[in-house]
Amino acid sequence: MKNVELVLKLLHSLLDLRFLPDKLQKWLFYTGTRVITVTSALIMIGFAGVFLLGGGEVFNLKLYKGFLLLHPYTLAVLLIGVALLQLIIAIFKSNRCSVLSGYLLILSALIWAVISATFWASYPPLTTGMTTYPVLTVVCALAGRNLINYTKRVEDLKHKGR
Repeated sequence: MKNVELVLKLLHSLLDLRFLPDKLQKWLFYTGTRVITVTSALIMIGFAGVFLLGGGEVFNLKLYKGFLLLHPYTLAVLLIGVALLQLIIAIFKSNRCSVLSGYLLILSALIWAVISATFWASYPPLTTGMTTYPVLTVVCALAGRNLINYTKRVEDLKHKGR
């Protein structure tokens, strides 16, 4: 019975991200959009890594032929550039950076929409890319828009208080 309790306690701790330092937890989940920003950026870096390390073999697959509309290195640089910019801007806690982060999330939504369309263009077969990336598109777009609007409201309230 103690082993089960220990396993459940450990599982809860992992799912609740208790293993992260408190300061990092507050930074990551402060507005709720940072976790979306970081997740999107890491997935973009993963995509770029596949394109850079996978070589031409990746593009021989029917699912990825649509990605050849851009040169693989251009695509990888674009994805890594946007991802790194998102991660760097997310470090800072100013209103300007929050608005810029919102716009970068909207740009990410556009990138995910193009990636999603590329997977849809390769139909058939039905793939997870046809469902995952449209959801990521919507989440990034809404999070970016809401972050911009929230930051502007905070800024307006600050100016009204003067």
